[in-house]
Amino acid sequence: MRFVKTYWLEMLMVIPLFAYIIGFTLLPILTNIKESFIDQRFGRRYDILVSKIADITYDIEHTQESEEQRAYEKERAEAALALERLQHSPYAGVSLSNYRKLFTDRSFVKAIGNTLAITLLGLALQLVMAMSIALLLSRPLHGKGLFRTIVLTPLGIPTIVSATIMTYIFDTAGYLNEVLYKLGLLGEVPIDWAQGGWLSICMVVFADTWKVLPFMVLLFIAGLEAIPQSVHEASQIDGSPPMYKFFTVTLPLMRPYITIALILRAIDAFRIFELPLILAGTATTPLIATFTHSEYTRQNYNLSAASGTILTGIILIFVFTYLYIVERERETNA
Repeated sequence: MRFVKTYWLEMLMVIPLFAYIIGFTLLPILTNIKESFIDQRFGRRYDILVSKIADITYDIEHTQESEEQRAYEKERAEAALALERLQHSPYAGVSLSNYRKLFTDRSFVKAIGNTLAITLLGLALQLVMAMSIALLLSRPLHGKGLFRTIVLTPLGIPTIVSATIMTYIFDTAGYLNEVLYKLGLLGEVPIDWAQGGWLSICMVVFADTWKVLPFMVLLFIAGLEAIPQSVHEASQIDGSPPMYKFFTVTLPLMRPYITIALILRAIDAFRIFELPLILAGTATTPLIATFTHSEYTRQNYNLSAASGTILTGIILIFVFTYLYIVERERETNA
């Protein structure tokens, strides 16, 4: 009680934050997990019957004629009986049928493969490019401030706008096909970058890299500037070549920043949604996030919940890995 009396104002101030986290984060996740274990047949039939009963109840309340009310009441009784029978059906309880269906669905298996390919290819490309740009921007050169501003510009552009911009490049009548045609590398038939396969994966990787590269550049610049100047001076005194100095001095000291950057980017890459949805669609290049959205729009809510739960589990693995690494680094530096 003394604790409550002492810190009552602080506790009162954090109540809205806890309410927000519980109401808009925790409860939706738990509800999604619960729905993922409800058989799809039960879920769709249940939603239809509940909606039907609600509509009939509304009609009864707003109908004046007694004969029409009796007809509605009879229809509602039949729907209520069907709902009761459904709730006692063999597939009304907890079931793994949605997960079994997902892992036998070629589209979902393809979505997992596409997501892994985009994540691994994107992380490799972004790591090399971000490190190269960060090394360049850490050196004394004229116009470095302007160049940093240009590099960081994509960070402030909304993702959906970035995707729209990329359609002007990768459309069949876009700039890239036009450039390839002018260079004589393309015939009369333009390349359809959204046809699926590695073409679409490379297109999404390029678009994602353009959008998120500034984030990794900022992290790497912070890491490079945190390296003591005495370390660079010692390597210069030893007469180490630049490449040898990078791999034996700079890269080991940058390992914590690289690890954190890769984990944070992996979280983003696995839940990538707007870019592939606009650029490639769900028919030719499904990803886990776009597959989840596609099933939801088809009213396959329980199947969508199962797919979303799998995606949530993957993201949580990376989140806990990130927290573990950060805590370990904190204990090492303590």
